[in-house]
Amino acid sequence: MQSFRKIIKNAVGDRTLAGLTVVVTDREKIIAAENFGVASVEMPDVSVSERSLYRVASITKVVTGITLMKLVELGILDLDEPVKKTLPWLTFKDERASDAVTLRHLLSHTSGLEAEYTPEGARDESELEASLKVGLPTAEIFSLPEENKYRYSNWGIRLASLVAEVKTGEKYSALAQKYVLDPLSMTDSTFDIRDAITRHISLPHVLDENGELTVVHHMKENCARLAAGGLYSNAIDLAKLARMLLSDGKNDKGEEVISPETACEMRKKHAIAGDNIYYGLTMRIDERGDAVMRGHLGSAPPYATSMFVSDELGIGVITLMNTEYKELRDEIPQAIFKSLM
Repeated sequence: MQSFRKIIKNAVGDRTLAGLTVVVTDREKIIAAENFGVASVEMPDVSVSERSLYRVASITKVVTGITLMKLVELGILDLDEPVKKTLPWLTFKDERASDAVTLRHLLSHTSGLEAEYTPEGARDESELEASLKVGLPTAEIFSLPEENKYRYSNWGIRLASLVAEVKTGEKYSALAQKYVLDPLSMTDSTFDIRDAITRHISLPHVLDENGELTVVHHMKENCARLAAGGLYSNAIDLAKLARMLLSDGKNDKGEEVISPETACEMRKKHAIAGDNIYYGLTMRIDERGDAVMRGHLGSAPPYATSMFVSDELGIGVITLMNTEYKELRDEIPQAIFKSLM
């Protein structure tokens, strides 16, 4: 077997990256941590590490799914109840969809709603409902929920998080903290950019017209879409999340965060998302390579991230970049899993 560092270098090739962190964990502990580059090219002595915070983007959806499925376990939410029962104002461009859509549709991206990406907007989490009331009535519907057709939609995840807020009377970030971040001891992870910037944060970078790396001195923020991609985290914390996925819902202490039945429901193939790619409940299932990978990709340009586990191997791989090379989010974990087969 090649060393992980060599595998990663081969995958990166001649691409120009500011910072890259890759961590490999088994069901008990991190077994390898490889770091390349810096948190900021303006501070070349500050290397990235497995403690460096990155905007993890849609990896957040796994946290959202666990949070909402815990509320299903507790009897607070119902996966198959029409969302309109909780939110009577709900209106889509096609009324048939707004009447029929359920949390199961939203969490599996089978609601038919269009994608949505508005990285900048509200700076207050309480604006979630208002933003949905403005955006959803004109949102395109590409299929009806009963058709069970996959179409990735941040609108859907945001709407699901609002259902949880209305049912519990708590904000999404507080629910995720209570049901996921705290039970998993993800102590460096935060939804608050004001907290993130006080830690060892890996800054976003782009290539300028001369092909040189430059820092983007602006952090995008939209607190009305935290559930879809607002988490800042590091490889150490995400390894804890990966180990939970590998352990049927248990944390490192052996305590149940979600039940084995809930964990099983999340990783079931609820929809076809591509050739040998499926989607569960906030969970991508990729069968294209040598190992079945489940987890999620993340993209908040220029951050590019992924967290995947292989149940067969009992291994999880976290890939975090502060420069946008989306293809590496797939290629690095696939190469590592292949080396372990």
